Amino acid sequence: IFNKPKEVKEEPIKIDKNVMMVTLGDSFVNNVKDSKKICKLTLKLEIEKEVAELVTYRESEIRDRINAMLRAKTEADLAGREGQEKLQKEIVEIIQKIINSKKIKNVYFVEFIVQ
Repeated sequence: IFNKPKEVKEEPIKIDKNVMMVTLGDSFVNNVKDSKKICKLTLKLEIEKEVAELVTYRESEIRDRINAMLRAKTEADLAGREGQEKLQKEIVEIIQKIINSKKIKNVYFVEFIVQ
C-alpha cells in the first residue's frame, strides 16, 4: 500500500519546425577496401530548412565525397556501433565543409549493410 508506483509524467514531443529530414538520392553502394565485401548505405540528413536548397543543389558533390570516403574504409572501420558512429560524424563533417555551414544536425542510417 505504501509503495505506490510514482506516476510518470510524459512530456509531449516537441517538433522544431525549422528542422527537416532530407534523403540524399539512392543508396550508396561501394567496395570495402582490401576486402571482397561491399557496403550498402542509405541515409537521411537532419538539417535546418534554410540550407535545404543548398544541400539539394550540391547533392552530386556531397554524394561524390561520401562515396570516396566510403571506398577508403576497411571492414574494421565499418564494424560495430563505434564504426557506425564514427562514420556518421565523418559524413556530417563532409557535408558541413561542402556547404560551409554547421546547420547539418545529424545523419541517420536507414540501411547499413556490409556483406
